[in-house]
Amino acid sequence: MKTISALFAIPGALCVIACFNAQAQKLTVSERRGKQIYLRGSSPSGQEITATIGELDVPAATVNCAGCHGLRGEGKSEGGVTAGNLTWSNLIKPYGHTHPSGRRHGPFNESSITRAVVNGLDPDGNDLLIAMPRYKLSATDMADLIAYLKRLDSDLDPGLTDNKITVGLLMPSQGSLADVGTAVKDVFTSYFEELNSRGGIFNRKIELRFADVASAGSFARDEQIFAFVGGLSAGADDQLASLAREEEIPFIGPATLLPHMENPVNRYVFYVLPGVVEQAVSLVNFAATQPELKFAIVYDENSLASAAAHAAEQQAKKLRRDVVKQVYARNVVNDLKSKGATAVFFFGSGSEQSAFLSEAAAMGWSPQVFCLGVLSGKDLSSNFKNKIVIAVPTVPSDVSSAGMAEFRALHEKYKFQPRHTAAQLSAFAAAKIFVEGLTRAGKDLSREKLITALEGLYDYETGATPHVTFGPNRRIGASGAYIVTFDPATKEFSPNSEWVKATSLW
Repeated sequence: MKTISALFAIPGALCVIACFNAQAQKLTVSERRGKQIYLRGSSPSGQEITATIGELDVPAATVNCAGCHGLRGEGKSEGGVTAGNLTWSNLIKPYGHTHPSGRRHGPFNESSITRAVVNGLDPDGNDLLIAMPRYKLSATDMADLIAYLKRLDSDLDPGLTDNKITVGLLMPSQGSLADVGTAVKDVFTSYFEELNSRGGIFNRKIELRFADVASAGSFARDEQIFAFVGGLSAGADDQLASLAREEEIPFIGPATLLPHMENPVNRYVFYVLPGVVEQAVSLVNFAATQPELKFAIVYDENSLASAAAHAAEQQAKKLRRDVVKQVYARNVVNDLKSKGATAVFFFGSGSEQSAFLSEAAAMGWSPQVFCLGVLSGKDLSSNFKNKIVIAVPTVPSDVSSAGMAEFRALHEKYKFQPRHTAAQLSAFAAAKIFVEGLTRAGKDLSREKLITALEGLYDYETGATPHVTFGPNRRIGASGAYIVTFDPATKEFSPNSEWVKATSLW
């Protein structure tokens, strides 16, 4: 921004950064709050911060400190205006500052920095440049900002040097998902080895490190991980989201059926595909186009089914549709038939789904049944031809000819075993998204720049998934589901599918 100092400009001043400090010192709570104010112009408390430019008041987010002074406070010139060096060692130089305009003043301290930010005056009482906004913020926010200014030149992102980027991959080391994890690891290893053979990203090579998902926190700190890419959450979605937020570590493309959504959004986690919640919302949105349907929800009480059922219920209410919601039991068919339900959202296991449909057929009741592909079986009653509608996150046509050619070339060159194809293609997409983010972030890389670059992805084609779009308040790249019809007689899905967006619940 034209912030705390177009005044602090010193010709030829350098921002000295301790680039050789291998273990970046962790920020205090106050410094982390100040970092948010510095980088984004918003208060962690939710209080409004405004900036006055001339006679115009604007949100501070539109003229944040880092925008003009740089992520490291190094200062820069743009449009004939110099935004000076904000590193603490520069601000407090005992001999003060002399600016190109001839204005001179003594060194800054905490009090005079506050006066500069709020009133637009330097330590000697001179007016700052007109390009420097005057800010309205609380005393707590000002104290936090000053705390972070003192750390600007030492706040280095872990795992980042001039020639490498240390990236983490989390996988379960045992249990039913262990083999899937190994298959995913093969893809990431091959993809980054190929990238490195071509010179990496801006001459930085990707150094991939692996760990069990259970040890994510200590692994991130001990190995100085810059970012995590892909991997399997193995049910640890809440814990990984907390780690990302608390340690400010980007997670790009973790594979999960329960993406962790927060309000406000967790800036550090980017999911590629929708989970059961988003797919359930898409099902309701699709069914809601038929106003004559009377909704009912039947669900099992496991975590996935319960989450889907809750999301479906909330979305139905949001669309002002009445809905009956019941836990699956043997008497549920008779109850729902008597209530006149004509559309049932069934979230349960494949065997429960089959039993439900068989019992309904025996009673001569054939409502439309809406299910999630990940929870469905194929042993379904033939009495429901053209009445079983299923949501799936991706379909074969998402894999483009170019995407498949690139994937096959990796397989042929690095000889990994193609298995768990859906998981491997998802990993392939996550790797491409990560590299696209790095490329857009540029040579002067940081976690913050990576996050900003990813937030700018719009309709990005991975070649293996639906097109991906992220944004400041959007963290699921393909937020929706394909809606397909299942034919129980042929055990096939309809060749034509429709993508239905998930209206966010957060």
